[in-house]
Amino acid sequence: MPASRAISQQILIVSAHPDDMEIGMGGTVAKLAESKAIITSVVVTDGGRASNPFAWTEKRMAEVRREEALRAARVLGVEQVLFFDEPDAADEINAPLVKQKLTELIARLRPTEVYTLHEQLDRHPAHRLVGRLVRESCVGSGHRPSVGLWAYEVWGLFTSWDRIEYIDASVAKKSLAIAEHRSQVATIPYGEGVLGLNRWRAVFADPKASAPGGVYAEVFLRVPLSSSLISALHRSRGNRGEQPNRRRRP
Repeated sequence: MPASRAISQQILIVSAHPDDMEIGMGGTVAKLAESKAIITSVVVTDGGRASNPFAWTEKRMAEVRREEALRAARVLGVEQVLFFDEPDAADEINAPLVKQKLTELIARLRPTEVYTLHEQLDRHPAHRLVGRLVRESCVGSGHRPSVGLWAYEVWGLFTSWDRIEYIDASVAKKSLAIAEHRSQVATIPYGEGVLGLNRWRAVFADPKASAPGGVYAEVFLRVPLSSSLISALHRSRGNRGEQPNRRRRP
C-alpha cells in the first residue's frame, strides 16, 4: 500500500454473498487491515441457496454461512461485518431497502474507498444488482470516496484494469479465509481456482515487463458514479483492447 495513505482510512466493502469478498479481494483486504485501515464489510444476501451437498434447509445454510463469514473476516482483519439478510436470489432482493441502508451507511462512515462487484461485467445477476445499488447509494449519499469506488472480480474476469495489488505477503491469509467457507469449498474448489487466477494476474500483468512485479495479484476497475460513463468506458475498452494503466506495488 502507498505510504501516503492515512492510517485512519475508512474502507467499505459490499458483497452479494458471504464469500465474495474473500474470493475476489481477500489479499487486498488483508493488506488494508495491516495498514491499519478500518474495514466494514456488508453482505447483502444470506447465501441460503448456495451449493448444498449436506441437504440442509435454506435457513440452516444461511446460519452456517453467517458463521463462516465472521470467521473469514477475522482471518483477514475486518473490523465489522454487517448482514442485510436478503434472500439469496437477485429477483427477491428488496433493492429499495438495500439502497436505503447503503446510502445511510455511506453517509455515516464517509469511506475513503468503497469496493463492490461490477454491475455489468460480472456474470452473476445478484452481483450485478449489488454493484449497481452500491454506485447509486454513493451518489445518493452525497459522498464521493476520495480514493475511489472500485470493482473486484468474481464471476466475470476483467480484460483490462485500473489497479493491480500484489498480494504475495497476504495470499496465505486469503487462502485461509476462503477455507473458512467450508460449506462451499466442500464441493467447489474456489480457493484453488482463484489463486490460479491471482498467479496468472501477476505473471501476465505487463507484456512489456522484464519480470513480474510479484507472485500473486488482484486487479480492480475504477467505477464511475455515472451509469452512462460505465457503459461508455466498457465499450471503449472493448473496442481498443486497452491494457492496464495503473499499478500498485507491494
